[in-house]
Amino acid sequence: MSDSGTRLSRLMTMVPWLLTHDGVSVEEAAEHFGISVQQCEKDLWLLVVCGLPGHGPDQLVDIQFWDDGRIHVIDPQTLDRPLRLSGDEIMSLLVALRFLLQVPGAHDRATLHRVISRLETALGAPQASAGFAVESGVTASVLEVIERAIADQRTLHIVYAARTDDAVTDRVVHPKEVITTEGRLYLSGYCQRAEANRTFRVDRILSAELGEQLTSPAQEETLAAEPLIARVRLARSSRWALDVYPFTSIQDRSDDGFEADLAYQDLEWLSRVVLSLAGKMQVLSPEQARVRVADAALESLASYS
Repeated sequence: MSDSGTRLSRLMTMVPWLLTHDGVSVEEAAEHFGISVQQCEKDLWLLVVCGLPGHGPDQLVDIQFWDDGRIHVIDPQTLDRPLRLSGDEIMSLLVALRFLLQVPGAHDRATLHRVISRLETALGAPQASAGFAVESGVTASVLEVIERAIADQRTLHIVYAARTDDAVTDRVVHPKEVITTEGRLYLSGYCQRAEANRTFRVDRILSAELGEQLTSPAQEETLAAEPLIARVRLARSSRWALDVYPFTSIQDRSDDGFEADLAYQDLEWLSRVVLSLAGKMQVLSPEQARVRVADAALESLASYS
């Protein structure tokens, strides 16, 4: 969570806690919330200028703490209890948590299930939300095999349906990680068939089986293949991307923005980056990358038609 988000969360819980600990010292409150005394005083000064629309004297939070270092909440306004989640907010959390259950990784699944159960209870209709599932098109068995292959550092034999021509191919992949982009799961790793790093949509993996152990130096070297380079043009309004992605040889083209080399491991990743910038980045070369990104853009548009 960002610093501002952490502070907002703390402020929302501070007033209810102070109400139940009337007369607590600033030092004790700071220790409870894990912040410095100076930060606690800043939070208190911020709270006393918060309130209801109108911001009149009787519409602001009233807290006294500056006389003797003891904190007394005179008028909490509407902050006397921790904020309750709305039904829509609870449903959004349920969607996110159920999606997280489908993602391979070292998640505390028991805790996730407990939180989901409590949220369903808070929603007031657990039996109704129980039938609400995240439709990702990913089978649990495939995810389990992928997760085990990554954890045990083994090759992965998959049957994959390409999205461009619907061709079904057998692949042997050295799996690296599973990533989430725009609500979809992708498997990233080295593909023996392509002899390069590739990204596969997990919902297009028809089956997956564990292969051999990845122990030989030659196999490990393939995972660290030299990156490919694409020459791109970036709009000036998206200059921030220069600090986010692996750009080199950056040239300022004045009103035309920037031209730069972008390092990438596979065309799927490059396509996602370009599409995420919503027309602010254009691939100039190589031709293979330019065509693949154009095809990906057309596929994305087709999905909305």
